[in-house]
Amino acid sequence: MVNPESFVFFEEDEGGQAAKIDVIGSIITIIGESISTYAAVLAIEEEKNRKNNTPNNDVLVSELKEMKEQIQYLTNEIQSLKKNQNRGSPWRL
Repeated sequence: MVNPESFVFFEEDEGGQAAKIDVIGSIITIIGESISTYAAVLAIEEEKNRKNNTPNNDVLVSELKEMKEQIQYLTNEIQSLKKNQNRGSPWRL
C-alpha cells in the first residue's frame, strides 16, 4: 500500500501536499495504463487462438459425409432386422 507520508519531496509550506497528490495520481495512471495494455495483449492472443481453432470447412464436410454414410448403414441394418423379424427370425426388435 502506498503511504502518502512517505513521499517527502517538498516541504509542506512549498506546496508539498499538491506534489504528493500529483505523484500518487501518476502512479495510479501508470497502473491503469499497464492494466489496459495487458488487456489489449490478452485480447490479441484470444483472437489468434480463436482463428487458429476454427475448423477447416473441408474437414467438416468430410466428417458430415462420413456421418451420413454411417446413418445410412444403420438405417439399412434396421430395415434388414425388421425384414428378418417378419420372416419369423429369432432376432426380434
